[in-house]
Amino acid sequence: MNNLKKVALSIALATLTLAPSAFSAVTQKAKAAAAITVVTEVSGSSTNSTSYVDLPGAVVAISVPTGKKQLVQVRFGGESYCFGNTGLAYKFCTIRILEDGHEMLPNSGSDFAFDTNGQDDDAWEANSMERTISVGPGSHLIQVQYAVMDAGVNFSLDDWSLTITQYNKN
Repeated sequence: MNNLKKVALSIALATLTLAPSAFSAVTQKAKAAAAITVVTEVSGSSTNSTSYVDLPGAVVAISVPTGKKQLVQVRFGGESYCFGNTGLAYKFCTIRILEDGHEMLPNSGSDFAFDTNGQDDDAWEANSMERTISVGPGSHLIQVQYAVMDAGVNFSLDDWSLTITQYNKN
């Protein structure tokens, strides 16, 4: 390895060593799984809304027993097609997962690109995401919403699966 590569590698390693202080990563721990709920859908749905709208069928009520706290982990995956002729390259389609109307972690807002329409040969593809949140006792509503970043884009989802795992924290 030449000296220039050694210097670049040293800088990269030093940056990685310092990096955790520059980020606000959230760590959550739990014990055994308490409940698992799976919802699947084979019928497609689409939106070209620039505001988040509910994905039909992707709403689940969960319950946490009295005196318990739980870590809720939600996985969503399915066939996705983000397309449209907007004249602007790389517009994207986004999804968020909510618990009682609040975006789950990481709560990146409309910054999360689930799929993009930037390729002429882009077509149906499998994509997925995962979100978590800690909740207390009672009923909680988990819902998936989707949107596009430009009104000229259409976002279609098909053959999706929503898995909600509840882990006891105490």
